[in-house]
Amino acid sequence: MPKDWFRSPDWSLAAQADFEARVLRARPNNRAQYMRIKGLALSDAGEIRGARELWERVLQSTDELAVTQKAAALEHLGDSYTDDDPATAEAYFRRLLAEHPTLNGTSCTVEIALAEVLIEKGDAASVNEAQALLNSFFERGTSQFPNVLFRWHLALIRIAEALGDDVTVQHAARTALSLVERGPVFPRHKTVGVVHADKWTLTRLKKLAR
Repeated sequence: MPKDWFRSPDWSLAAQADFEARVLRARPNNRAQYMRIKGLALSDAGEIRGARELWERVLQSTDELAVTQKAAALEHLGDSYTDDDPATAEAYFRRLLAEHPTLNGTSCTVEIALAEVLIEKGDAASVNEAQALLNSFFERGTSQFPNVLFRWHLALIRIAEALGDDVTVQHAARTALSLVERGPVFPRHKTVGVVHADKWTLTRLKKLAR
């Protein structure tokens, strides 16, 4: 059982009633954060509808201190739609970039996420925009942990393949493989920044790197 009441994955009718009562009693400037974190717990438990509803409520918050919570909620919503509704995911990611250009309160990887959605579209304009987004991410200079850079290079490979740039494909594949070999970013946190790649991805990268 989670120590914090707002981290419980329970979303039964009783749990919903309890959560609402606790939120109502909480300080106004904490409510958006509680709803956002509760949404993450629900999402991890597969209760995506409930999670999305809570994140949408975060966006409706009128509290001045909820700005970073709103930015994070937009990112969560975009991520939640990436697989089943890419167009909606794209809309949330674009809204995040437009309304919160500093990306404070987020993972600072929305350019990569949006690029991945655009790459799936496959048309020239989308691929070119995806490339610009990857460049924008690097210019921002944040979240450059090995696992994030690995994801960035996978997106770059797909763009280079679409453009017929074999040299970039090979170079990016080699860099991606080197990132797999890196250890934890922080000695006391063994999983932070570590690349987790499946066998198929690694096999493909090795082939492209030749």
